[in-house]
Amino acid sequence: MKPFAAVHPAHQFAVLTFIRGGLIAIAITLVGGILAAFYSVPSLAPWFQQIGLDLRQLRPIHTVFASAWVFLGGVAVVYRFLQDEGPPTPGDRWRLRVQVLTWAAAGLGILLTLGLGIGSGREYVGFHPFFSLLILAGWICYAWNFFRLAGKRFWERPVYVTMWGVGMLFFIVTFVEQHMWLVPGIFGDPVQDMRIQWKATGTLVGSFNLFVYGSVIYLGERISGDPAYGRSTTAYMLFGVGLLNSFTNFAHHTYHLPGRESVKWIAFVVSMMEIIVLARAMFDLWRALRTPSDPAFCAARGSFAAAKWWTCGILFGAILISVPPLNAVIHGTYVVTGHAMGAMIGIDTMILLGAVIWILSEHFQAREGEDAWDKLHTPAVRWSLIGLNVSVAGLVLWLHVVGTAVGVTRAVHAPGETYVPPDWVSAWSGVGFAVFGTLSLVFFGWLLAQLLPPAFRYWWVTEERA
Repeated sequence: MKPFAAVHPAHQFAVLTFIRGGLIAIAITLVGGILAAFYSVPSLAPWFQQIGLDLRQLRPIHTVFASAWVFLGGVAVVYRFLQDEGPPTPGDRWRLRVQVLTWAAAGLGILLTLGLGIGSGREYVGFHPFFSLLILAGWICYAWNFFRLAGKRFWERPVYVTMWGVGMLFFIVTFVEQHMWLVPGIFGDPVQDMRIQWKATGTLVGSFNLFVYGSVIYLGERISGDPAYGRSTTAYMLFGVGLLNSFTNFAHHTYHLPGRESVKWIAFVVSMMEIIVLARAMFDLWRALRTPSDPAFCAARGSFAAAKWWTCGILFGAILISVPPLNAVIHGTYVVTGHAMGAMIGIDTMILLGAVIWILSEHFQAREGEDAWDKLHTPAVRWSLIGLNVSVAGLVLWLHVVGTAVGVTRAVHAPGETYVPPDWVSAWSGVGFAVFGTLSLVFFGWLLAQLLPPAFRYWWVTEERA
């Protein structure tokens, strides 16, 4: 196994800082998620309420820090790319400090205030709007540093650089748009408010998809040693449909709202195009990463392989639940939760975990020599990845079964009667959620236990403070 070429140390501290932040965000996500899973068990809910916890606190903590992990993992990969673009200027260093401090303050403040029940109640931005100012300030500093280094010959660079640059601008626009509810006229119109919220949320997902897609192409090139894929037709198709999807994918979440049927069908078609092209890209990159002559286990490749198969599964599910009549049945059920969780963990997280493992392995090798490369490519990492994928697959499947049962029985119950879920759903839904959620937590925790010590082993990346 050969890692990246020798790297410039100037941005290594930034890379490790955002990896650390991302892994901490995963840990918070897991705690919030498992507590929410146990809260769904009817016999346990009263106990949570007695200690002052309910889903109004647990769910935002889970979703906010899950999104934070995806963005922080993508930011770490981008800074790894920037290492090779030359040393930072004093201005770059100051902007990096502002980015780290504002995001750290926002993360800590969001965790504390959500725990106290202070939030906005919005999707993906359920925290108090004050913290949005800190996030936006850090993001502007991040974009400034990126375009100062990567902006030269921007359109001549591989497609992943374009994905990252466009994703940054998309995030700034959609993040501002997500706060339009603060305008009284919009908040006073529930239908308009919901349309804008889902449009902005869809674009937010589109922006971090561009970071993840760019990261997998960049890492695939570095691992395989073949730079051609970043300029391939498939890569540009993925960028094109991903960009178009960022403008349209909100509509398949708003089938139930008044609107033009043509917009809904455009959203459906574009969403399918993106996942199909992503599946093609994952299979192409997997072929490029395969090295039959090297029998040693590579955790990064194993993580990418898992993402490849998850992409196929999510594609199949997305086609079904995006068909308007079927969407009407499953909308608002656990099917949507399972689909989102499968995409977030199976595709985004597996890709970014592969990137984190590769970067940490490279860092180990730079500090300790050639033999240190294999420290994170061990049987323990392999089995924790396998266990994580199997347990999450069980959780996603269970959510689809429960959600489908609720959706079908809800659709066929007599008009005018109060809907009551099937008895077995009421009795076992929360139990299954808690069981599979606990298994996922165990394997995720096992994996984090192997990644966190390497990430924090060397606080500074060089003998001098970077």
